[in-house]
Amino acid sequence: MHQLLRHNLDVMHIEKIFSKNIINTVMGVPGKTKDDIKARMDMFILCSRQESNLATRKSTDRWCRPKAKFALSLTQKRSVCQWLREVHVPDGYCSNVGNWVDPFNTKFQNMKSHDHHVFLENLLPVAFASFSEDVLGSLVELNEFFRNLCSSELHVSMLEEMNKNIEIILCKLETVFPLGF
Repeated sequence: MHQLLRHNLDVMHIEKIFSKNIINTVMGVPGKTKDDIKARMDMFILCSRQESNLATRKSTDRWCRPKAKFALSLTQKRSVCQWLREVHVPDGYCSNVGNWVDPFNTKFQNMKSHDHHVFLENLLPVAFASFSEDVLGSLVELNEFFRNLCSSELHVSMLEEMNKNIEIILCKLETVFPLGF
């Protein structure tokens, strides 16, 4: 049987996966972050990122990870959570944004696919505005890609341009985030 559409990808699901990976890695959620010891060892072997190399503690001979440029400090995590608790969106736009965060544990919770969609396309650049230009720039480009992809009107020329740009955006993300990201 010949199908007109060989692959049917669910954009909302892809957005949810990207959003979860970004949130968990940036917020440093234990067990869910893509920035762990194995990822740092891979980056040492495959990449030349001196700022990401593992170091050993002399007192315990255990590996320790230096703070990455994409990781938020505790005060930055708290300010992101506080901002999300206070942000107001129009009724029916998404679920209650204040319920997305646990300010005491500084982590995101109870987000549905549409909530990840709203966060990735609209709130991400504001929530993570404290990042350096290269980190925030790559996240904003990803944000714009998904916003254009989910727009109500698509043109063939725009899709062709987006097809060229996604490779560059993914390369920029690889230079900032761990390889497993």
